[in-house]
Amino acid sequence: MAFTLLSDLKAGRCSNTAEVRLLRVWEARNINKGMELMSLDMLLIDENSTVVHGTVSALLQLRFRPRMTEGSVYTLSGFDVTRSSPKYRLSDAPVAIRFNDGTEFEKLATTSRTIPTEHFRFRPYDQILGLANTGRQLPDVMGELSAIRSTITDRIPGAQRVMLNLRLESDTTVCVSIFDSLALAFHSKLDVYGKEPRIVVVTAVNPKLVSGKLYLNGTSATRVFFDSETAVGVDALARLPSGGTDQAGSSSKVVHAQKIEPMTVSELNQFIFTADPQIIEFLCTAKVTEIQLDEGWCYIGCSTCSKKLIREETSFTCVPCNETNAVAKLKYRVILSVSDDTGAAAFLGFDEEIASLTHVLASDAAHIVGIGTNAQVDIDLPRSLANLVGSTYTFQLRLKDFNFGPNHRSFTISRIFPARDLAPKPTFSQDGGEDTDQSIPQSVATGLDVGAGIVNNGADQLTDADGARMVHEAAASGEDAGEATARKKARVE
Repeated sequence: MAFTLLSDLKAGRCSNTAEVRLLRVWEARNINKGMELMSLDMLLIDENSTVVHGTVSALLQLRFRPRMTEGSVYTLSGFDVTRSSPKYRLSDAPVAIRFNDGTEFEKLATTSRTIPTEHFRFRPYDQILGLANTGRQLPDVMGELSAIRSTITDRIPGAQRVMLNLRLESDTTVCVSIFDSLALAFHSKLDVYGKEPRIVVVTAVNPKLVSGKLYLNGTSATRVFFDSETAVGVDALARLPSGGTDQAGSSSKVVHAQKIEPMTVSELNQFIFTADPQIIEFLCTAKVTEIQLDEGWCYIGCSTCSKKLIREETSFTCVPCNETNAVAKLKYRVILSVSDDTGAAAFLGFDEEIASLTHVLASDAAHIVGIGTNAQVDIDLPRSLANLVGSTYTFQLRLKDFNFGPNHRSFTISRIFPARDLAPKPTFSQDGGEDTDQSIPQSVATGLDVGAGIVNNGADQLTDADGARMVHEAAASGEDAGEATARKKARVE
């Protein structure tokens, strides 16, 4: 029987048959509609090592999902071929595959063809750096594990994160961040593995450059492999100075977190007057009583790095990007008046935190009218922000040295949770290493959250991560934007 190759596919309905291996499969869910299932997504590979992204709609997933086993070989026919999306690409193929009512997808017990059992899209560090903040590609990364920093201490599902420091072959160390259910699955895998791995492969990471530092954020399509679970891992182990053998007496790489203590508003206000300046996080549950507009609700940031732009007469300048004609985009900078039974305070939220709460980007809530020194915003207060008033949330607040100064006016929000949800208990200890609170999770597509998993050696199925947190965009404005003043109209920077 003659089979078509994935590299020969053209846009349109394909009646030919392809023989492929199912590399990975995950669920695509809409976070804005109660995690409603949108599709099953997958990666398929053929004998020529061509990898194509495939999709099964939610209406058809019950028909195909039971027969899908990762690593198995299938015949595939009667499918639609479309152009690959230019965003968050998981393969280099120019086309993608969509299953339809007439699609046949049958598992083969044996095959005479040699189809690879694994495929990775590793990129050199310089190329990964070039992909940062572009949303174009989700590359894979492999390195020697040098540290694991984890907020997971009690195995209770909720807002959790794990940071892996990997030393690449270029001797450059990168930080891989995985979140929530994927982080929990990572710890479960680590427990079963029985030792700390030396080589780790992480697939489909989203590179983000925040304040000059590169973070590789786990996505819904991320998978994690340890040591000899992959052929490339075996080769990397053999290249280590010890030949991949465990070094006796080596200390644990895992650095666990410290508990984040809850505080009332009154206790929080008292703490900054009595304690020594320090970097520390607290939880505070309070009701939003007002949106303060004296300093506006947004600022004009760089569309690339999110830093506040400098207004020139007829243009915007971004100093970090060294761009004198930067593309502007509105970013949230919102001061919330909050209170509980003990007192009142002002909490400052930036783009990531407010967008994840309102599910509306600042650039969608309003528009910039004019350019440079004449730029204004066309809305005084978006309805999405006004609707926050009267609601109660649990705020995770990050205090730094400037909070303890005489000019202190507000507390900076690092995360926001509805009061009924489980708020995070831990944060990283200061002697645990680098500050990683700027890294955030990303989904493969805007508006989507996709079930992610950790691969266990020899297992057919993956551990689904159905609680991954979705945020619309990375906030990189930081304290520079937070301390900046704003202008009328609608008080925009």
